[in-house]
Amino acid sequence: MGAAISSIGPGDLAPLTKFRVPRERGDTVARTRLLSALQASVASNPLTLVVAPGGAGKTTALVQLAAALRESHAVLWIALDQDDDDTNRFYAALVAAVAPLDLRWDVDPRGLLAGVDADASRRRAAVAALVNALCTASAPRILLILDDLHRIEDRGAHALLEALLERLPGHVAVVVGSRRQPALSLDRWRAHGELGELALDALRFDAHEAAALARAKRGADEAALDTDTLRHALYRTGGWAVGLSMLLQSRAGVDTRAAGPRGNGDDPRLFGYLATEILGKLPPTMQRFVTRCAILDELEPNTCRAVAGDADADADADAAAMLAALLRSNLFVTAVDEYTPVLRFHDLFRDFLLAELERREGAAITALHGAAARAARNPTRAIHHFLRAGLWDEAIARIAQCGDELLGQGAITTVERWLEQLPPQVRANDVEVAYFNGFCGWLRWDWDRARRGLRAAARGLDRPEQLARRIGATFQLVDALASSGERDEARVLLDEVARLPLDARGRAALGLQRAWCEAPEGDTAYIVEQLEVFIRNVERDPARVCPLTAGGVHCMLVGIPGVAARFERFVALANAVHAGGGAPWQLAQHAIDGWTRLWHGDRPGAEAALARAETLYRQFGGIRLMAERIGQLRGMLLAASGDTAAARTIADSHLRGLDAPEVARHRAAWRRAYLHATARFHWITGDLEAWRVFLPELSAPRRPEEWPFVDLAALVVRGQEAVAEGDWPAAIDLLGRATARYHRQRMPAIYCDPRVGLAWALLQAGRRDAAWQAFEPVLAEVWRHRACGILILDSRQHVDALLAQAPPEDARRSPQWTQLRRVLDTWRSGPPVAAAPAVSPSATSAPGMPAPVRGAPGPRSPLDALTVRELEVLERVAAGAGNKHIARDLDLSLHTVKRHLCNILDKLECDSRGQAADLLRRASRP
Repeated sequence: MGAAISSIGPGDLAPLTKFRVPRERGDTVARTRLLSALQASVASNPLTLVVAPGGAGKTTALVQLAAALRESHAVLWIALDQDDDDTNRFYAALVAAVAPLDLRWDVDPRGLLAGVDADASRRRAAVAALVNALCTASAPRILLILDDLHRIEDRGAHALLEALLERLPGHVAVVVGSRRQPALSLDRWRAHGELGELALDALRFDAHEAAALARAKRGADEAALDTDTLRHALYRTGGWAVGLSMLLQSRAGVDTRAAGPRGNGDDPRLFGYLATEILGKLPPTMQRFVTRCAILDELEPNTCRAVAGDADADADADAAAMLAALLRSNLFVTAVDEYTPVLRFHDLFRDFLLAELERREGAAITALHGAAARAARNPTRAIHHFLRAGLWDEAIARIAQCGDELLGQGAITTVERWLEQLPPQVRANDVEVAYFNGFCGWLRWDWDRARRGLRAAARGLDRPEQLARRIGATFQLVDALASSGERDEARVLLDEVARLPLDARGRAALGLQRAWCEAPEGDTAYIVEQLEVFIRNVERDPARVCPLTAGGVHCMLVGIPGVAARFERFVALANAVHAGGGAPWQLAQHAIDGWTRLWHGDRPGAEAALARAETLYRQFGGIRLMAERIGQLRGMLLAASGDTAAARTIADSHLRGLDAPEVARHRAAWRRAYLHATARFHWITGDLEAWRVFLPELSAPRRPEEWPFVDLAALVVRGQEAVAEGDWPAAIDLLGRATARYHRQRMPAIYCDPRVGLAWALLQAGRRDAAWQAFEPVLAEVWRHRACGILILDSRQHVDALLAQAPPEDARRSPQWTQLRRVLDTWRSGPPVAAAPAVSPSATSAPGMPAPVRGAPGPRSPLDALTVRELEVLERVAAGAGNKHIARDLDLSLHTVKRHLCNILDKLECDSRGQAADLLRRASRP
């Protein structure tokens, strides 16, 4: 069972009023016919669309539906706005909306917020987490209402909603209000009979409803109740809710045949005419109040007072009283909170008021936005108004207050949209803007953009209150520089940040980055010393520091003597941290654990760590850095176990990934390291023909952006080439030179230990004593540091021959020798299990070698991962059956069918049932 995440919610960055069902207006007419249609649709369809032009009465209908179903359903409401037009923020709104249900999450959704927009796999992971959480709700039925979906244009957000609708649990229904058809696969939903639709015709007022509305608007006014009058009102408005309401409320409403525009439905001419009539009935003070307050998304007393106040005209007017009067007059406002009160203008009426404001006080609008910004309690709304007012410094100050938290929630697009509204000269010269530009670039792996922005931030954030941000920017910049091969500047920056006051997290990060930046130069003692600094600072506050530093631990350092022991200590500390459900940082933890166990020769432990990492990755997905680390671990495990073809497939996919434009600098610095690891797969199993393909590129001169270990790796490869050719003198010379340098530039996770190759060459040259002299230090290191990886990740043929022939007879009788042979035998027992069983992190923590884990070979096709029942469901999907038909055919509940579909899409990594069906059809072709 997952953990309850009680703190998930909108926080201070999204107003709580977004998630409250608006109160029904006092003059609202009960529309029994429309409400019955909505209730019937919700009862039988997972998705109901209410699509009609502005003013058709969509929100009112949804409010009435929420009220009618409140006793039988847990009703969730989201009033969507421009801040939600961002995939990550849209998901954050969904997570915040379900918070009152007290769900249990398999993974911490806070870890998902930062990258839902990364790719389809990340959206699937986010949706799977939300769906699984919804399945833990105690409420028997849940109704999720999304009002104003037309405000969302982001394709990723629509894809996220589509994925959610595909996998909705049977007890959840979604109702959408929108001015236009959403970008969803509606034809398929219609074909399967799982879509309810109400359009403008369903929302039009009929004669009986018009009469009820007239009584609500005009009381006992006989003119309003006259049948002929109502008939003409319906004719002029076409039953359009807002037009009919305004007509009955205006002076012209007494005589609906009076001169004026005529229209049918959403007619802006009629609306403007009637709005002018209604506005003209208000006292001048109220006219001024409503037109000025039209710039606000929500009307609450504090902000309205700031916008509408005027020293020359009733400065002491009570804004709360004005809002209460508006609510009593039913002047096209919706009450979100009737006690404060907090109101919203109807969209069309607000548009009219904004046009009136431009006509009456156009020159004052900028100042009004400034007043609204300074009074706004919600920072995102304040930023909007500051930008509209052209108050750049104030806008930047507010972005600085909430930007880090927003980026932590994944609102990259939102922050970028704000920055783009700043004038070019401001963007070029402001250090806070540079920081956020660089931060966004760092999150998107755009190293050029990251370096430009973060360099300026690291230099310019010099005020005391900016210290934390300066430190963070510096570490991000060091990471970007190291990733693009600019190591000298990275080391200078680390010396600078070391002089700043650092907390445990900062000192831990400093130790990590110093170890990483020293790795190219090869001072292994210094690397281990800095990793010890890292570990000791993690020990000071593991609950805080582990999550914040795990991603900075570089697994390729694992083969340096002393490093694996520090990695083990970190994993033990991370295991003790209670994360409240899986979290993205634990991907790094499991990858570190897997690489450490691989180096110790613990095959079952390495496979179990990989299984934990892959299980968690399926939930979070899309984290590129972690995808590569986990893939590299799986590839190395496969190669060490003899399955070179599967390992090569993974490696080739990583090499193709380096072709992405945003990682051009990373590719220049690290492509050859990827190639060394890939070539090594073939060296381990003795496929020299495939290995030789890589030789020209691996032995080419080093480029400036590449790390110095590339030179030593090239020397090792040239020595191995001489070994492959049987040229023992050349091999002994080249590998002897490499061995002499190896203690300075060790990167054994990438290329082979030259001492093993040298010992083999000496043995083949008939120099057994010299071979043992070269090989004995290797065995001493294996036993002292449990560094079995040296032997596991080298040529099986060479290692087996050396162990059999090089050591003296008495050495081969020692218990250590027996244990070593037992460890190596576990790697000779065939390919690793396809997906090692998920076990607790502590289940394989012993340093000794547990018994091997046995399992079935990996699936030959993605479809092999499906259960028999899941295949039956997929076959019917491919035949065009809807969920209801599948449930009937297989005698399953609708909820169970949807759960099977959710599992199918996850296992096949498909975005839709259509993709999964296509995969089945392709697999079925001869």
